Amino acid sequence: MDAVDPLPVRKEAVMQRVAWSWLACLLLPILSSAHGGVDAAKRSVEASMLVTGEIAVNPDGSVYVYSLDQRDKLPAPVVKLIDGALPHWKFTPVEVDGKPVLAKASMSLRIVAKQIDADHAAIRVKSAAFGTQTAQSEKTSECANSACLTYLERRPPIYPSNLVNDLVSGTVYLAVEVDRQGKVSQVAVEQVDLRRIADGADLDRWRRELGLVSMKAARDWTFQVPTSGLEAGKDHWVVTVPINYSIGIPGERKAIGAPGYGQWDVYVPGPVHSIPWAEAQPKQVASQGGADAVPDNGTPFVADTRFVLLTPIGGDDTPSTSPEATPGQG
Repeated sequence: MDAVDPLPVRKEAVMQRVAWSWLACLLLPILSSAHGGVDAAKRSVEASMLVTGEIAVNPDGSVYVYSLDQRDKLPAPVVKLIDGALPHWKFTPVEVDGKPVLAKASMSLRIVAKQIDADHAAIRVKSAAFGTQTAQSEKTSECANSACLTYLERRPPIYPSNLVNDLVSGTVYLAVEVDRQGKVSQVAVEQVDLRRIADGADLDRWRRELGLVSMKAARDWTFQVPTSGLEAGKDHWVVTVPINYSIGIPGERKAIGAPGYGQWDVYVPGPVHSIPWAEAQPKQVASQGGADAVPDNGTPFVADTRFVLLTPIGGDDTPSTSPEATPGQG
């Protein structure tokens, strides 16, 4: 990963304006599948990408340094947006034994683009999550000595055949509570984003079906619970687990619903459901709503509850006056 030197950076607005033509091309396939009576769904369509990395916070809560995974694969306007915002974020100081310390965590950012007029789209940081993402942590030795929650047995859910036939793909975000025995004690759907346009009744039905099969599969999962480190000693863990449903099409090089890192994903965002037992546990997803800052690769994301972002993120749909640019798609 490319580290960013912790030097003063000129502050940018929380949003940037970019040329609309690139996003219109991405939206065309999903919008062309729509028919009458779906205007509300059309208006809610957004394009986004997930950017992952690491962040270190000074004892006073300011950002010391951060890094972005595969920075060279990210569109230039996205990098500019992040580089203009993150150096100015402020966190609650992380304390160890009552004293503020320099602290580091994995980070994931959901960058969203929406049309604002006939020629432009606005991009912004919609949400951010800080914690331990198992797939990444195993590579960086953060999970040495069984310090992280990991899967023991995880059978994937069954993709509903009628949704496959209808070419419905999407991402389900589950809230999962794991007990000391490594079994799932509670599970609920936080949000379901769909990569297909339809009327409200169809969208609701598809979200319900994907949510039900996801929860059914999750109830049988088992986990290796942490036996060392910060997470050891808890009586339960609440994690966010995204499940990405994609469809392989004969003759196509890429499955529907499987954008690569640094590429834009187009979807209709689903409603965010309130889950009292999950909300009682701080999962440190700073957001305007939703769990979609969590990497959607199916691995459990355990929030580092020490990281509390004080700086508001996101913004309205008014673009900044920054220069226009056309982000690439890879």
